[in-house]
Amino acid sequence: MRWSRILIPFVFVAVLAPSLASAAPTPPKQLAKQTVEKVLDDLEGRRAELRNNPQELYALIDRDLVPLLDLPYMSQLVLGRYWRQASPDQRQRFQKAFKSMLIRTYGSALLGFNDNVEIEYKPVRAPADAERVTFNAVIHSPNGQDTPVSLQLHQVQDEWKVYDGSVGNLSFVTNYRGQFNSEIRRNGLESLIDQMEKRYVDNS
Repeated sequence: MRWSRILIPFVFVAVLAPSLASAAPTPPKQLAKQTVEKVLDDLEGRRAELRNNPQELYALIDRDLVPLLDLPYMSQLVLGRYWRQASPDQRQRFQKAFKSMLIRTYGSALLGFNDNVEIEYKPVRAPADAERVTFNAVIHSPNGQDTPVSLQLHQVQDEWKVYDGSVGNLSFVTNYRGQFNSEIRRNGLESLIDQMEKRYVDNS
């Protein structure tokens, strides 16, 4: 299965969901490995069911995975200076549409995740009291391709939240900021939000 490269870090959030929710700044590699294996095993038995019932898949992602993301902060990052210019109503609507977009993105990417890969977990190097950490791993594919993956996490009310991810030098936030800003420059923020609502919210 060929994945869109920008989705890989957030597939990785999905398979690490239980350990990230309770992880210390330096989560043990063995715990992460066991978590990945368990989640992929559980998913394997439900892929056909979830493909036939995408709304159930979206509900599962919303319930179990979205809480691991710092969506308010991510929304600010991807809009950049346009977040500061947005009205409170526009901010709320954008964040709702962005969340719906991510849920659908998660769904397609998670169902397409190849569980024949080998994941190598790198040690987290950060002080014990760090409020921001980078979680690194390398995905080794059966075809010999190695894909480095990073997750950027920070603490929000004593919980780790993911606010960005990258494959190599390709950042999720930077990628979407470029796409969104291009549309905003052409047609304005209201047009972007309206398009996202029609595509991801109105037809949910």
